[in-house]
Amino acid sequence: MNNLAKRTLTCVIGVPAVFALIFCLPQYNFIGLSLFIIILAAAGSAEMSRMVFGCYTLPAFLSAAMCAVHYIQLVANLNADLFSYFFLLSILIVLGIEVKRGEADDFKSSFSHVSGSLLLLIYPGYLLSFIIGMLALEKTSAASVVLFLILVFSNDIFAYVFGMLFGRGHGNVVKVSPKKSLAGFIGGTLSCVGICCAYWAVMASSLPSVPLWSKIVLALVISTAANIGDLAESVFKRSAGVKDSGNVIPGRGGILDSIDSVIVAAPFFYTFWNLI
Repeated sequence: MNNLAKRTLTCVIGVPAVFALIFCLPQYNFIGLSLFIIILAAAGSAEMSRMVFGCYTLPAFLSAAMCAVHYIQLVANLNADLFSYFFLLSILIVLGIEVKRGEADDFKSSFSHVSGSLLLLIYPGYLLSFIIGMLALEKTSAASVVLFLILVFSNDIFAYVFGMLFGRGHGNVVKVSPKKSLAGFIGGTLSCVGICCAYWAVMASSLPSVPLWSKIVLALVISTAANIGDLAESVFKRSAGVKDSGNVIPGRGGILDSIDSVIVAAPFFYTFWNLI
């Protein structure tokens, strides 16, 4: 089976499965999707840890646990900000570990160890936790969750399509991903704006009423964040000297290869949804 066939099969199976989690299990802050995000955080943290340190590490476990801790806090409606305390405790643990581990090489690698561990706490665990937060908002509906996913993935899809149609021979806009072209970036962004406005019009009864400029700003921000998320993961892979973050998804590689755009876009969508 070639790579395109594997990607198509993964999409045919994966998309309906995610939509089923959204629409069939809206109880307890979309429990099905929340558990799926927790699993993605765990798998993504393991991949990131292997890229940064070459093995699974304690910071990877802490990063993976963040989404679970956030979900427990929100679904149990705890007064204490358990998630923030856990995040701060994780930073303290990372710093404390290096105090002892750094002795092995007289602290020559401490900067790289600590910075790598802190990056691992943030990416992907902390960033994905914003999806858990979004799912807990009272104004969040199945339609708004789908809107987030549509914006992220439509940007990726149409950036690829426009790049293929109009960007051949005009790539190398960014060195880390030389196949990406300006036509692709522009096409993906414009498509994201158009789809956002069209989807909002069709699903107006299920979404908050906001002015047109708000929808355009949302689409522009999500498109920009998704593009940076995709490029940032390419930077990580280049630095680690690997082609893919893993091999668990047929035709796509690792978990991070599939959700890199989602990871970075999540905090911005949460912020927008929390403000409207």
